[in-house]
Amino acid sequence: MPSILFINRVYPPDSGATGRVLEQAAGVFVKAGWSATILATGCGAESDSRVRDCVTVVRVPTLFSKSSLLVRALGYALMIPSLLLKALILPRTDVVVTMTDPPMLAVIGPFLRAAKGAKLVHWAQDLYPEVAEEADVFRKHGMAAGAIRFLSTASLKAHHLVLSPGRCMSERLLLRGIAPERVRLIPNIGMERDIAPSERRNNAFRGQHGIAPETLVVMYSGNLGRAHEFATVLEAARMLKERGEHGILFLFVGEGPSRSIVENASLSAGLKNVRFLPPQPGSGISESLGAADLHLVTMREGMSGLVVPSKFYGVLAAERPCLFVGPPDSEVARVILEIGCGSVIGIGESSRLVEVILNYRDHPGRITGEGRQGCEWLRNQSDAGTEFQRCATGLLVAVDSTL
Repeated sequence: MPSILFINRVYPPDSGATGRVLEQAAGVFVKAGWSATILATGCGAESDSRVRDCVTVVRVPTLFSKSSLLVRALGYALMIPSLLLKALILPRTDVVVTMTDPPMLAVIGPFLRAAKGAKLVHWAQDLYPEVAEEADVFRKHGMAAGAIRFLSTASLKAHHLVLSPGRCMSERLLLRGIAPERVRLIPNIGMERDIAPSERRNNAFRGQHGIAPETLVVMYSGNLGRAHEFATVLEAARMLKERGEHGILFLFVGEGPSRSIVENASLSAGLKNVRFLPPQPGSGISESLGAADLHLVTMREGMSGLVVPSKFYGVLAAERPCLFVGPPDSEVARVILEIGCGSVIGIGESSRLVEVILNYRDHPGRITGEGRQGCEWLRNQSDAGTEFQRCATGLLVAVDSTL
């Protein structure tokens, strides 16, 4: 049977979006008759090997902390040679897949191709060093960023396929000089399969947190990261407060490096219409997402094509409209405009965001209609694992000279 090795920092039960994507994809390969192996870190645990849901999971011990950017970067740097060394001693597989957690993991691909003769696939979820440049970790176009970009591009060109979760990222990859025939678009659809639409008004999550049934809830659910835009949203909340618009709640559910910044800004401005809750357990995700009338997905200027928020597909699965605040050329903005499942608001357009929210409040049928439109579209899409399996199967049977 054909065999495949996935390499990534996290894999369930460890938390992390890339791990959930990987679990879903690995399951599709197993069902299609492939032998699937996951190589991940053990977050300080002893190295082990076990079979989980017919997938062989191999872990290497590592020390990793998010206590500071420097410590995090050091942990990532040490992780890459550990994963490479373990991959070199594992049995050969037909296909090796690297992801972007840790960043720059693609650099191990050429070594595995030379040593094992495997077909290489890089499943990009972020692009480095551009993400780090936009997040002000590296100076834009500085020497460090330039060196990393050169190494990253050379590594990607050595892969047989590079998978992208959005058209905006595919365009970035082409600008890097990756051959068009090697770039494939595979949106991160499939993780949201456990999310089902739920009633907005008679919602257990609302009752648990004392949110009145008549309150219009505008929710941001997920990681509050450095790639996300929040100033536009907070300004809209301030404007609604000053206009005396009651019964509208901006609810942030999650953690992340920007949460304390957003929370402190909200407190300083005295925004009583903004509230924060911790991340919710996966078992209650349908109820928590269903507690919202509208969902926010945001992205900072310059991040288009560098990241594609997978939370967007969870919003569609919950049958709610999506308010996207960010660059209009991003994948999320394109889908919203193509299928009519929400609204796109430019960064800094707080007044427009206010008017959009009030329009939804005054036309509740729009919430229902656009929510259903997005959910129906999502149901008609093939999930990422299925599309990935098709790509990998085609890769094995393709003639090398055509790649």
